[in-house]
Amino acid sequence: MNLLAIVLYNKWGEHRVVDFRPGQLNVVTGWSRTGKSALLDIVEFCLGRDTLTMPLGPITDTVAWYAVIAQLSGTRAFVARPAPQAGRSSTQQAMLEFGAEIQPLPYADLRVNTDSNTVREQLGRLIGIGENLHVPPTGSLRAPLAAHLGHALFLCLQGQSEIANRNQLFHRQGERGIEDAIRDTLPYFLGAVPADQALKRQQLQEARRALRRLQAELATAEQINADITVDLRALLTEAHTRGLIDSADLDEPAEIIAALTTALDAPPPQAEADRDPDPAVQRRRALERQRDQTRAALREISEQRALLTEQAHDERDYTAAVRTGASRLASLGLIRSPHDTHDERCPMCGSELDEPDPSLEELSTALEGLRMQLRSVESSVPRRVAALTRLDARADELRQTLRTLEGTLTSLRAADNGIDPARRLAEQQAFTKGRIDLYLDKVRRSADDAALALLRGKVERAQRQVGQLEADLDVDEEREQITSRLLIIARDMTRWADHLRLEHRGANVRIDPNKLTVVTDTPSGPARLARIGSAENWVGYHLITHLALHRYFVREQRPVPHLLILDQPTQAYYPSEVVTSGDGTLPDDDDRAAVHRMFELMRDVVAELAPHMQIIVCDHANLTDPWFQDAVRHNWREGNALIPQSWIEY
Repeated sequence: MNLLAIVLYNKWGEHRVVDFRPGQLNVVTGWSRTGKSALLDIVEFCLGRDTLTMPLGPITDTVAWYAVIAQLSGTRAFVARPAPQAGRSSTQQAMLEFGAEIQPLPYADLRVNTDSNTVREQLGRLIGIGENLHVPPTGSLRAPLAAHLGHALFLCLQGQSEIANRNQLFHRQGERGIEDAIRDTLPYFLGAVPADQALKRQQLQEARRALRRLQAELATAEQINADITVDLRALLTEAHTRGLIDSADLDEPAEIIAALTTALDAPPPQAEADRDPDPAVQRRRALERQRDQTRAALREISEQRALLTEQAHDERDYTAAVRTGASRLASLGLIRSPHDTHDERCPMCGSELDEPDPSLEELSTALEGLRMQLRSVESSVPRRVAALTRLDARADELRQTLRTLEGTLTSLRAADNGIDPARRLAEQQAFTKGRIDLYLDKVRRSADDAALALLRGKVERAQRQVGQLEADLDVDEEREQITSRLLIIARDMTRWADHLRLEHRGANVRIDPNKLTVVTDTPSGPARLARIGSAENWVGYHLITHLALHRYFVREQRPVPHLLILDQPTQAYYPSEVVTSGDGTLPDDDDRAAVHRMFELMRDVVAELAPHMQIIVCDHANLTDPWFQDAVRHNWREGNALIPQSWIEY
């Protein structure tokens, strides 16, 4: 995209055309306050921005419509935007027309036929912006972002307050959300992400959803397979209670499934059934009695187990005491040899004892008695362990039975609520048949080993598909692709920094894609733009960055407008008296040489990329060199300006 003209329409139907040459360097020179800086605002507004940012004054007072004519591949676009209503600064209304040789339209033909979003979408599609989507990292609060023409323009415009800003490298970078948008869309414009990235991200989202659905189905199937015996028994009991089958005395799952299948074909109750007011109630009461009996049996087993556990605890205490006594009798030397005589005197003082020490025979008898007690207690331990094992097994069996009964009764009570007693039996049977049919369908689809194997195979294939798509959208690979392209751009930046004689020239110069700034790799470490002094360097680094980016965009045919608008790139060199009334020449030789180097660089880059690249410079400079004068499209001095004096005098 190149710019052919900016067209302004006043309220009386007159129009003002500011034309440009495509594929060349275009210079708009002039004094201050002649409307040069407004050109950038007008272009951005016409190409889809909702807000008109230029200051209130002669332009906003007189202009009714703003328009541009853009040269696209094989066609031209006429984009017109009505001025915002009084008291407002924004609008989405727009007009868009295409034609191979389209020219500024008459004021009477201007009409709103679209909006700003459509302008961005259609022009973006024509310059090659395809379907794309940037998804922020996991945990980020930013929403996914699709790059459009508005994002591309952040790389094409440099306002007067931006080109000499050491803290911001790109257009509107300091505005809320814009820095993140530039950071997120730059990889796409550089070509560091695949062209089908948006499609693959959509496929990845769908594949992840399908995987989660299959995993849920597999988990449900495995759960059904694990609980099939209990669930089938509950349904069997319920079907028997409802009178759908004659007997519930079945054990094998295959037999139960066959019985339940037969129950689905059971005929509805006959009229004779009315003689029994409600046989289902009797069956339910029988189930409740069976449930109560099962609970009582469980309580009895619990009490028996608690008794055995308490007995084991008491036996451990008793055994410990007996072992201690036997150990003392056997180890403290109180038992003398058979040759010792019974002595009724104290062995310490020799006095006679009122109660003589036990004889050898008495101590031996006591020791043997303790040992017999220990053997008796120890012999009971295996029997107690076996009894506890039997009780635990019986308790598990009763709990499973209780679960079956509770499930059946819960279903019966749910079916009984709100049913007319006269129709209760038929309604209950229909409800139970529905439950049986639904469960058997799940069993046929899930509980079968072949069905489970098939479902597991689907989950594995879905996991492989998700893994392949995640590998294609690998964040590390994207980072490597960005780095590779920025290295190519860095070579031009380094070469041109030497040409402009910027500070730290000779060092490698590059773009930091995370901080969105320029970095020079000095022997003392990396120096970011904010740490480099003087406005001359800030302007110079801005200039070489955008020239290098656009050289890459053109050579690699990236979907970015091949248009660069620079407002006041020489502001660091021009004193106020030259700005307000001078002819645009500089008396200082060093400043004049620096300005020459800047424009010569722009001239050479445009010539190398001709006829694709267009640069529009709005500046005070007016060099006398023939090549520069040939590039001057408009010289707004001596009363010439963007807004004709006649418009202001209306």
